[in-house]
Formats: sequence, structure tokens, C-alpha cells
Amino acid sequence: MKTSPSIPAPRAPAAKNKGGRPSKFDEPSRPITVTLPDRILERLADIDGDRAKAIVKAVEAALDTPGGETRPVGEMPVGSGESLLTVADNRFLRRIPWLTLIEVSPGRHLLSLKDGATVEKLEVTLQDILDAPGDARPAELAFLNRLCASLRAPRRNRAVRPESILIVRNGPASGK
Repeated sequence: MKTSPSIPAPRAPAAKNKGGRPSKFDEPSRPITVTLPDRILERLADIDGDRAKAIVKAVEAALDTPGGETRPVGEMPVGSGESLLTVADNRFLRRIPWLTLIEVSPGRHLLSLKDGATVEKLEVTLQDILDAPGDARPAELAFLNRLCASLRAPRRNRAVRPESILIVRNGPASGK
């Protein structure tokens, strides 16, 4: 596990409580110090009276990871039995020039294909990355494999179709 020099590494839970405060969580944890705006502290208190537990609940709810299970590939229902494919951020996806990750909630992104790119092209590109993974970590490879599988079945069943998303530039409107 890579840690920042200013953040202590997580400690494994003690085998036996030797007195003192009992552990709040059934997994490795560590103390941290953060400064938060008063309005956020008030909202955390609405989630749980214990700030640490409130932060954990808020993060898990925001990232759709109940119990700490990661869901790197998911679906966002849009009605009529259809869903948008959502993915976690991934450095390999960000390197594909004709693919845009559109963040729709913290840690969740839609895939937007540019310049006439197709689902087939995306699937082949992902398979090429998997075939020559370079410095990819096992979790990244598992994510890319899961994404390929999530694209493959609908593509084969002709159950995937492109839709347009309107994107506007930030800043003043240009009248020219």
C-alpha cells in the first residue's frame, strides 16, 4: 500500500483490547485530523452522532460502496429497462484520446465516445491494454476485464446503443 509521508500507515486491529477506547471499526483504521466547515460538521451530525462513522457512511453512500465493496463498473437506471454504464476513475481510460469520462457523482463516471468511436473500438482498445498491461496493478486489470465483460454481452446481443450528451464550454458565451 502506498501512503503519503504525512499519513501514518493503517494499523491492523489489535488481537485483544488492552484497555482504552474500543475500536469503532472491524477493519484496519488510523486516526487523522481534518478541518471541515461548520455546515459540513452539522450535516455529518445528521448522518451519525459519531463523526468518524458519519464520514464512513457518507463516503460509502457517495461512492456506492456499501461495506467497502468496490463497484468499479455499475449501471445507472434511466427508465424503460435501460441503464447508463458507470465506471470508477481509471488512468488507462483517461489515456484513450477519443474517450471522455464524465463525472456524474464522486468517483462515478459515464463513458462518452468522441469522433465516431464505437463500442467495438472501445472493447478492442481495452483488450489491447489487457494484452500488454505494462505497469498495471491487479485491481486495475480486474477493473478493465470487468468493463470488457460489461460491454461484450450487450454488444453481442445488440443491446447497446449510442446516445448524444450535450456538452457546453465553461466561461463567457462567444458570439463570434
